[in-house]
Amino acid sequence: MTAALKRIRNRRGEGNLLAIVLVLVIMLIASAVWEYSRLMIVATGVRDALQSSIISVSTTNYDEVYNGLREGYSGGYTLDGERWDETLDTGDIYYQLDSTLGLSASRGRHEKYAGEVLEYAVWGLNVEIINAPFAGSSYSADDQFLAEAEIELEVPLSFGWDFLPPMRITLHVEAGYTPKFYFSRKKCNTY
Repeated sequence: MTAALKRIRNRRGEGNLLAIVLVLVIMLIASAVWEYSRLMIVATGVRDALQSSIISVSTTNYDEVYNGLREGYSGGYTLDGERWDETLDTGDIYYQLDSTLGLSASRGRHEKYAGEVLEYAVWGLNVEIINAPFAGSSYSADDQFLAEAEIELEVPLSFGWDFLPPMRITLHVEAGYTPKFYFSRKKCNTY
């Protein structure tokens, strides 16, 4: 019986097991933090590229929007006979995203590969261009030309060994055209 008690009381080597478990837990936590950082970097990069493309759409509408600035607002309208019609350019946002991010189009998705491995994919681009209302008495500084876009982003996880589903989020960006000099009729007093 004393030999069995000596074996139970002999704690030699228990520190090695604890050290191995501690290192594995730290590695697991570090891997999760690294994966989260990678996902946020990819999402931020795609969002910034989409924002740049939407700003480009707003900029290409400058020639339509500029005509209205003389009247004190920034709407894209042209006079067609006796009525005003909206004139807007939507641009080619997918082309700009593909060239900026190095994407390749396949099966309705635009994908980025790192070698043979899919890094991320985007699809489902929805762009809405909101023209400033035609100038009237109720016009305010908040009524401006605005371009909004939404796109779906899917990023496969490198952490989780294919047991976890890929991250799927909807990115929403908007860009507006604001004239450099805004003239408000309400603030102008004539004597």
